[in-house]
Amino acid sequence: MNKEGPGFLYKVYSILEHQDYDDIVSWNDNGDRFDVKDINIFQNYILPNYFKHSNYSSFVRQLNIYDFHKTEKYSFKHKLFRRNQKELLPQIKRKVNDQIIVLPSIEQINQQLSILTLRNQELESLFKYLIQQSDKLQKENAYLWQELCKLKQKNDHQQETMFDWLTNNITAESLFRILEKSITKKDLIKLVSRVFGQDQQNKKIKTDYII
Repeated sequence: MNKEGPGFLYKVYSILEHQDYDDIVSWNDNGDRFDVKDINIFQNYILPNYFKHSNYSSFVRQLNIYDFHKTEKYSFKHKLFRRNQKELLPQIKRKVNDQIIVLPSIEQINQQLSILTLRNQELESLFKYLIQQSDKLQKENAYLWQELCKLKQKNDHQQETMFDWLTNNITAESLFRILEKSITKKDLIKLVSRVFGQDQQNKKIKTDYII
């Protein structure tokens, strides 16, 4: 006897044969259904003795597996589950839907395979695109860095050219006259010192003139 199959039905039948339980669960007058009369006692005391659990919902689900039907809230019926006809129990089978495992058809498998293949191709294309964009950004960054270096070199060269011209073409006194109205004396001394810093004689003239 299958413990998880008809064994369940034999246990239910045994409960109903127990006359001490008549006030809790019993056959109806016609013997073609059984009624749970006291749900609390049934699930807390009877179920643990027979099924090692007190879960009434689990008990009902098991009845549903064997195609029992509710006739009332706590009443259950099966055409082969009848009082004094215990020999019918082996004929009660699980519902067909619970025994069949529906496998996908070849067409469905091929369809899913095509979808997965397409998604994989899309991911590969996206990955290649991201790599290309990354390479492009790296090249653009390298180009911008080169341009920045060129601008810095050009600016440095222009500054050197300007200071060379100032050193060779303007004296401290004339530079002071040009700038004395637009900058402070302290900043003016720094600027003139930078331009004529290598010429100690001009530096002395410039300093004496400013002071």
